[in-house]
Amino acid sequence: MTFFDLDETGRGLDRVLNFSDGVFAIAITLLVLAFHVPNLHGDNLNHRLLDALLSQGSLLIGFAISFFAIARLWMAHHRLTLVLRRLNTRFIALNLLFLAFVVFLPFPTAIVGLYGGTTTGVVFYAVALSITTTMSTTVWTYAFRAGLVDDHAPPGLVRQGWMRSGFLILVFGISIPVAFVSPGNAELVWLLLFAQALIPARFWGSDETSAPTRSRHPNSDPGAPDHAAS
Repeated sequence: MTFFDLDETGRGLDRVLNFSDGVFAIAITLLVLAFHVPNLHGDNLNHRLLDALLSQGSLLIGFAISFFAIARLWMAHHRLTLVLRRLNTRFIALNLLFLAFVVFLPFPTAIVGLYGGTTTGVVFYAVALSITTTMSTTVWTYAFRAGLVDDHAPPGLVRQGWMRSGFLILVFGISIPVAFVSPGNAELVWLLLFAQALIPARFWGSDETSAPTRSRHPNSDPGAPDHAAS
C-alpha cells in the first residue's frame, strides 16, 4: 500500500470536516473586516456620519455577494459530508486547496468594495469566485469517482452539485466580459446569484432529503459533533 492509498475514517474524517467548517467560519467572518468605523469629530456629525456610511455602500454590496457565495459553497460542502464515508490523501489535498481559495475570498471582496468601479477590480473578484467554485466541484467529483462516499448515495447527487456550482460559475463568467464594457453592469450581473435561492430543489434533478446521514464511526471521538443533517 502506497502513501496515497491510505484512507481515513472515524476520528480522521471528523477532524478534516471540523477543520473545513472552521475555515469556512473564519472566511465568512473576515468579510466584515473590510468595513471601518468612521472616526468623526466636531459639528454636523449626523450628516457626516451618514455620508461616511454611504461611502461604504460598495463594500456592503461586496460583503453581501461574498457572504452568499461562501454560504452556498459551505452548503455544497455540507451536502458532500452527509454521504462521505472515508478519506484518502488526494481528497485531503484537494480539500485543502479548495479551502485555500475560500479563505482568500475576503481579499478580492475588499478589492471590489474599494475599486468596484474598475474593470481590474471586478474581473479579479469574478475570477477568484469562479476558481473557488470550480475547486468545490472538483472536490465533489473526486470524492464520488474515488469511491469515498456511501454506496447508497443518490445517483443524481453529483449532477445536482455540478448544476448548482455551474450556476455560480456561469454568473461570474458572464460578468467578466461585461466588466470590460461596464464594471457597474458586471456587478449587477452578480445579483442573479440570489435567484438560485428561489429555484425549487427539484429543478436541480435530485431530492436533497434523500441523501443518507453520516453515522458516527465506532472509533470516532465521542466528543466530536455529528455531521448528520439537522
